[in-house]
Amino acid sequence: MPKACSAINCPNRDTRENRAKGLSFHSFPKAHELRKKWILAVNRIEPSSRKLWIPGSGACLCSEHFSQEEFEIYGGQKRLKAGVIPSVFSFKVSWQREENYPKRG
Repeated sequence: MPKACSAINCPNRDTRENRAKGLSFHSFPKAHELRKKWILAVNRIEPSSRKLWIPGSGACLCSEHFSQEEFEIYGGQKRLKAGVIPSVFSFKVSWQREENYPKRG
């Protein structure tokens, strides 16, 4: 079973087709402080507990959640530069959602 991007509403999976398109997948860092920053950046809440989501050992983010400047080529492979935090997401915070506004008619 291919890995899936852990970002909210991101449909990307680690498949041959996606790799051929240049998509790469990056595991959450093991360093505590950087891992914490990634978790906060993902902004994902567990529906059952309504607490911040804690990624499992296989959790990853696809390259679409990082800017191109945050990558380097090392040994022929695309990898993240040290200390990079994901910043490209397409979710809205609750106060931005249209359904929270009463309709006027």
